[in-house]
Amino acid sequence: MSHNQQGFTLIEILMVLSLFTILLTLIFPISYSLLENKTEEKVLEMFQYDILFLQNQSVANGREDYLRMVFSKDGYTITDTKNELFTRRLPEDWEIDTRTLNYISFKHNGTTRYSGTIEIISPNNRYTVTFPIGKGRGYIVKR
Repeated sequence: MSHNQQGFTLIEILMVLSLFTILLTLIFPISYSLLENKTEEKVLEMFQYDILFLQNQSVANGREDYLRMVFSKDGYTITDTKNELFTRRLPEDWEIDTRTLNYISFKHNGTTRYSGTIEIISPNNRYTVTFPIGKGRGYIVKR
């Protein structure tokens, strides 16, 4: 009578599980960091698109009720003199510091009405956004 047992021993199973645990411990912080970086990229990209939208609408519409992007601590709103067009909220733990600029607006020729800077603060980085006077665009600098 032969007892041929097949399978893994307890030691082998524990070794494999410990290797998986070590690998997951190393991989998770890397993927979380990548997710945070992608979130920053997407938020800044959407911000730039919204500024371009604001500028294009200001040039295209010869209206007296000019459009502007009004900044708050947790986001910004694009509005005209009568209505809010839309509001964007920043992710949690992000904020906008309105240093010298409470809002941005463009003239009918596409240049900024007022110059100034704001700071966008993420959990890991700070971005200074500068809008020079008489220019058509602002620029973002990571600090």
